[in-house]
Amino acid sequence: MNRPFLLPPLSGEDLLELQRLIRAPSTAAGLYRRCLLIWQLAAGYSIRDAAQIANLHYTNAHKWVKRFQSDGLASLRERKRPGRPRIHGGEIEDVVIKTATSRPPDLGLGFTTWSLAKLEHHLRQHSGISSISRETIRHILSRHGLRFLTGQTWCESDDPEFEVKKTL
Repeated sequence: MNRPFLLPPLSGEDLLELQRLIRAPSTAAGLYRRCLLIWQLAAGYSIRDAAQIANLHYTNAHKWVKRFQSDGLASLRERKRPGRPRIHGGEIEDVVIKTATSRPPDLGLGFTTWSLAKLEHHLRQHSGISSISRETIRHILSRHGLRFLTGQTWCESDDPEFEVKKTL
């Protein structure tokens, strides 16, 4: 049998916070597993057994235990990751939002509603944003609570046998 992991005694506040995070339905899955790992270690399980119960790989369990020992409960949460920096700043976002929320006829265009392709074309031609992609436009709109509706099509016919033919 594996020997128990000697975790320093946890304070009552830490144990209550661990229990709250484990029981809360809104706790993210990764945070839940890390809290469960520490909870099992505090109960006297070996790190291998606790990692298995928490569904973590043994080496990842070691990483999280080291973080917990150095920084406490706060270290169990995911750290911010920098990611790729945004190519288009706030000024370009403002132009995209302003254009998307305006009416095309007010801009002298010959159509009444925007599509993503039309918006992209207009921004590239008239706003000087030549490097913007449809996905970037979609993400900018999404961050501001806007989205394009998908179109619906249907077919009607005067043919008396249309319903039968339609299902074939």
